[in-house]
Amino acid sequence: MPRFLDRVVSVFLLVIPVVLFGVTFSDDFDVFTFGGDVGPAFAPRVYFVVWFGLALAACRLAFRPAEDGAGEAPEIFDLKQLFYVMAIAIATGYGMITIGFVLATIPGFFLFCWAFGYRKIVPLAIISLAGPLAIWAIFTFGFQLILPKSPWFHMM
Repeated sequence: MPRFLDRVVSVFLLVIPVVLFGVTFSDDFDVFTFGGDVGPAFAPRVYFVVWFGLALAACRLAFRPAEDGAGEAPEIFDLKQLFYVMAIAIATGYGMITIGFVLATIPGFFLFCWAFGYRKIVPLAIISLAGPLAIWAIFTFGFQLILPKSPWFHMM
């Protein structure tokens, strides 16, 4: 990935958790809890802090000086790839609220990898199936946070 794209994506990923962390202080998250339990904003705030830390590390890598000290060589920026990735992200996000997390992220993950140049079909298919299912299982059984379900799951 070109260095410019690294910088743009890392700054974008750094700003998002700050904004979302601020949203958790709105009145929508001010819910009365019983017995001193933490409120509904506690878990998202923890995730946003972790996200911010990882994005800060990504920014540090993206903005590190050139290794040889001679400066940066001109890079070719693929604007088409950026728009393709943005379209995949928007479609996957919309798919999560309409067809559920698992059914939206399987093709979304496959297309993300394809957009970034990974073309080995068999490993990509296995990872595209196993990754979203593993994330779903971790959130459902480990964190006990329910991810968006498919509207058809109640019929099974």
